[in-house]
Amino acid sequence: MRISAACSSGMRVAATRHDISAHNTANVNTPGFSPSRAAQVEVSPEGVRIAGTHRGPAGRPPLSGTSLVEESKEQIINTHTLSANAAAFKTRDRMIGELLDMVG
Repeated sequence: MRISAACSSGMRVAATRHDISAHNTANVNTPGFSPSRAAQVEVSPEGVRIAGTHRGPAGRPPLSGTSLVEESKEQIINTHTLSANAAAFKTRDRMIGELLDMVG
């Protein structure tokens, strides 16, 4: 069941990174706001996890340090990561079902 652990950890990390990016985007007009980034690390064989978060440089008032281009890119990557892990779960379930049909 390593694939389940890897997929679920990937989905959790993508959701966390998406939440952080959404927070950064929501504060794009906050003077001096410093956007956060998540540090993702591989944990073999379980998948991935967030090792921690760090703040980027603060923007100069009246601007925040948030780049909407970077946040849009981050959100697109996270959406695709969630979709890919969901597809892997579906494939695993289908394969288990087919194996059970062959045995039964």
